[in-house]
Amino acid sequence: MECTIEQGASIAVTKCLKVKPEDSVLIVADGPSKEIGMAIRQKSLEITDKVRFFNLDLPSYGGRPLKAMPTSLVDAIKNTTAAFFVAGPMEGELETLRGPFLLLIVQKARLGHMVGVNDIIMKTGMCVDYDKVATITNRLFDMVSKAKEIKVTSPAGTDFTATFDSGMKWIPCTGIIEKTGEWDNLPSGEVFTAPKTLQGRLVIDGTIGDWIEMKYQGKVNYQKTPLIIDVESEMGGSFIKKVECSHKELLADFKAYVNSEPNASRIGEIGLGTNVFLKELVDNILQDEKFSTVHVAFGDPYHEKTGATWASDYHIDLLMRKCSIWLDGRQIMKEGKYIKEILG
Repeated sequence: MECTIEQGASIAVTKCLKVKPEDSVLIVADGPSKEIGMAIRQKSLEITDKVRFFNLDLPSYGGRPLKAMPTSLVDAIKNTTAAFFVAGPMEGELETLRGPFLLLIVQKARLGHMVGVNDIIMKTGMCVDYDKVATITNRLFDMVSKAKEIKVTSPAGTDFTATFDSGMKWIPCTGIIEKTGEWDNLPSGEVFTAPKTLQGRLVIDGTIGDWIEMKYQGKVNYQKTPLIIDVESEMGGSFIKKVECSHKELLADFKAYVNSEPNASRIGEIGLGTNVFLKELVDNILQDEKFSTVHVAFGDPYHEKTGATWASDYHIDLLMRKCSIWLDGRQIMKEGKYIKEILG
């Protein structure tokens, strides 16, 4: 029997954020995500009567993309202990809305970050056994946190090697968000870090994040028109040196994004998905980056988590299908399938 939006909302509220009667819950939605936000609101109200709901698409906020956080939202954060951000991404709002919101909310609360969530995600990626996801995630974390080097290939032509700095942290994302200051993307299931170096070719034949995802969702087949990105390491980081794509408009948008500022074209993240319950990609990076394969991101290295010493106002995730992975020469994934030691 298919899971429902309400069941996904219940898992988000009771299992992931573990909302309690004493919690003050804040939900930030927009027009497309209103039904999901209201389902989370209803489940929260079954536990606590302290629930506030914001629809960013209300005309009184000035129209999307918002140039700044609404004052009323800033005020609401002050009394919040648990929050859900379910509104979709829009061009420019990472700098003006989502980034500032995240910086403020983690000072007061724990956050389920669900940017771009949709009905399919609520019925699939949210309706999983997060205890099992946590177990697999922690097993993989134990392996990668000791690694010095990772090599990744894919049938489409991805072939790169990344190295790690002992000063950079690997972050396990299990979907269980219990402490003030903690946040996780929901649905969850990944481990990630900011690599010291990355050298080689990325063939992006899976999913592309941020507002580019929303613009081309359902309109571009990335397996037929992948982004092909060559990355080289130099003093000060690893940067895009060449990018190709037969879809000219997509190529122009991507180039504009990564050229927005110097660090926007710097490799900021490498992540390995651990939500083994996901059966197929859904063309939404929020969920697809949890799929059993590899994703990378250019731009901000989530410095507040990883310990990276640099930052960016931009962050775009890119997913490659059916990756094979070697940690310090030991293969742990073959074309999207983890070894038994990780799966249990």
